Amino acid sequence: MDKEIFLEDFNRISKIGWTKEFGVNREALNEFDIKVRNALIGELKKIGSSISFDDAGNIYGSLNENETNAIIIGSHMDSVPNGGRFDGMYGVIAGLNVLKNFHINGIRKNLMLVDFTNEEGSRWQPDLQGSGIATGVFDKEFIYSRIDRENKKFVDVLKASGFQGKEENRIKNLNPEHFIELHIEQGPVLEKEGYSIGIPYGIVTDIVDFYTFIGESNQAGPTPMNLRKDALVGASRFISEINEIAKKQTPNIVMTVGEINNIPNIYSVIPSIVKLKLDIRSPDQHLAYENASIVYEKAKCIAEDLGLTINKERGWALNTTLFDEDLIKKIEKACKELDLKYKHIYSWATHDAMYMNKITSTAMIMIPSHNGRSHTKEEFSSDEDMIAGLKVLKKVIDLI
Repeated sequence: MDKEIFLEDFNRISKIGWTKEFGVNREALNEFDIKVRNALIGELKKIGSSISFDDAGNIYGSLNENETNAIIIGSHMDSVPNGGRFDGMYGVIAGLNVLKNFHINGIRKNLMLVDFTNEEGSRWQPDLQGSGIATGVFDKEFIYSRIDRENKKFVDVLKASGFQGKEENRIKNLNPEHFIELHIEQGPVLEKEGYSIGIPYGIVTDIVDFYTFIGESNQAGPTPMNLRKDALVGASRFISEINEIAKKQTPNIVMTVGEINNIPNIYSVIPSIVKLKLDIRSPDQHLAYENASIVYEKAKCIAEDLGLTINKERGWALNTTLFDEDLIKKIEKACKELDLKYKHIYSWATHDAMYMNKITSTAMIMIPSHNGRSHTKEEFSSDEDMIAGLKVLKKVIDLI
């Protein structure tokens, strides 16, 4: 493994779509995602990889003509708006480096690299679309019908990109032996506690509920405070309440409202409708669902107190994923042989590994994120930590 080759590839390719002012804007299948995909394909061609696409636009690269029963490594290269250079990209370029190393040294182990399409879900929702189609979790027609902010259908953009492949190339049809995803932690624990490697037990439960507070619009001046039905006041009180409920259960649960739509959103008009999305996550599946019920009851009480109407709709719910125990033990062994300090953790973010876990034995390897920052231009992991994670990935593959 030549760390200089890895770092050169990473720094060059990860800067496609990057600016110092705004971070990475490489949403799925936009011009920068297409450029980075072509850059990856160019590197794969240099080492004689066989390259294929499936009907989700996922890219597969293998050193062997027979792509079945392979060990799959990789992640995704798309970003959120104004995101960082390390999320997803690190796992893909590390996987590329492993393939290059095998090629240089004449190692013929059955290994395949994957770049999954639209993992972030920032352009088309839901997220994990590429791995969701590839593993049969999502219906093809459903994903193809998704529309982005510019009213563009996923299927139309996919066709225009040149990356629409065949359904027969889906990863589930290749009977993969294992899937290992190397990723940044996206949280502060590993760095804060001085660990080089995180070994996730799995991925936490994630419940997303859509709430609508309905009140009554009126002119802001003439309407007395005691005669108002202010939907935004109800939503604000709700957000404050769930924050306190979650803090009392730290570190077992987190709750976040990160998206709000305020109607009519005019400074001189009392808000009549507020729509928000509540994200609840916990390793304890029961606890997550229990809290989803508790906060709904809280919302109903707030609405009644303020004379509002409350509606709730379940957006989606992803139950706790537990990774393969044998692969976890191999990652432990690799860390010990490399004398790297490791910690067992949960991933509090969703990853393609969640859906891959449905079709094959799966595990993740994580490295520290500086100050726990992610999905922002300040996202950073050191060269030393990236090389450590790459060494662990290579060692685990050797142990399989």
